[in-house]
Amino acid sequence: MEAVLNFIKTIVNLGAFVMMPIIICILGMCFRMKFKDALRAGIMVGIGFKGISLTAGLISSTMTPLVEQLQQLWGLSLNAVDVGVPVVSAIAFSDGLFVLIMFAVVLLVNVVLLLLKVTKTLNIDIWNFWHYLFIGTLATILTGNMWVGVLFGTIYSVCNLLLADHNQDIICEVCGEQYRGLSFCTMAFPVMLPIVQGVDWVIDHIPGIRNIDINMHKLPGIFSFLGEPSILGLVIGIILAALGQYSWDQCLVVGMSLAAAMVLLPRMISLLVEGLSSVVAQVRDFMTEHMPGREFRIGMDFALLVGDPDMISLGLVMVPVSLLLAVVLPGNTVLPVIGLTNLSYMMMAPVIGTKRNMFRAFIAGVIAIIMVFYMATALAPLITEAGVAAGLVEAGGTYSLFNTGELIGFLLLIPLGLFGY
Repeated sequence: MEAVLNFIKTIVNLGAFVMMPIIICILGMCFRMKFKDALRAGIMVGIGFKGISLTAGLISSTMTPLVEQLQQLWGLSLNAVDVGVPVVSAIAFSDGLFVLIMFAVVLLVNVVLLLLKVTKTLNIDIWNFWHYLFIGTLATILTGNMWVGVLFGTIYSVCNLLLADHNQDIICEVCGEQYRGLSFCTMAFPVMLPIVQGVDWVIDHIPGIRNIDINMHKLPGIFSFLGEPSILGLVIGIILAALGQYSWDQCLVVGMSLAAAMVLLPRMISLLVEGLSSVVAQVRDFMTEHMPGREFRIGMDFALLVGDPDMISLGLVMVPVSLLLAVVLPGNTVLPVIGLTNLSYMMMAPVIGTKRNMFRAFIAGVIAIIMVFYMATALAPLITEAGVAAGLVEAGGTYSLFNTGELIGFLLLIPLGLFGY
């Protein structure tokens, strides 16, 4: 048992850019791809993941000191500190036995639902199982029962599968047909899309407001250059740096760094999609032959979507907005830190759900961030307890996670609170 746990931990610790090529290669051969083709596809996926990681790291290293500067200038002093995905995912993987049981149950339930035609998705995004593990860990702390934690973590995974199936058409409509055959089950993204579509529906029924349409791809000719990723990154970077009272030369460095990230991210994602496309095609051919009439999809990390310029731009704009909301929202106790560098991920649903109407996406994005603040505030005691128990944070402080990944988990945990846990 210990050897199995150590093996799983070692594979997970390799990171997505090593783990996913192995999974993709094995998956390809399971669906009768030649080994050399499956290996090539896996390597391309790994290169894509590594490129995304390096480029996202460029954004993070550029934005982190700027965020700290803005926090200092605006005098933010909230007591629940955002520890970010690295710490929270480590908490999720801290109990080896629980991890092993959850992996087995989540995968088994996924396969059963696939065979019963309840879902069309086989989720192979093993790294992001940490979201299910995390919610399961919180449920375990609430009830003192590991099996209740397994149940709630598994329910979370099933919710994401079903919602990911539902979301594919609008994702392909907004982001392109290259994503056909893929499902995105990561974090709260599957449930945020319907919520944003609900916001979009409400705006559709407000006279005057419903006619406002700001689409970076439809700007008048004289302003169209602003829709180019490189120009957009430069302009937004300079403005954010100026808000942080950077010197003129530092503003240029920030602007060029973000411009580079906005150009490089789509290129890296295209490499990843290139590797995936051959596997998806093979899986589709195999399923057509053996299960005529069945549609089959592969669950992947929604990082494949983050290279979109609209998502990156809205995420950067939301940095000062989030800091302002942290101060003005009554009852909020969370100081956003690490999560601010990942706002582009949170803005995927607003951009897709409003079909690139950036006025509506901004409104939906603000609503999403307000929800995150209140859920992060409510979950801070549980996250603090879990972090202290795992030895990953110091006792005496208060910690939370500024991330939309809490959304479904928060909703699932409410019944436990109602029953007195």
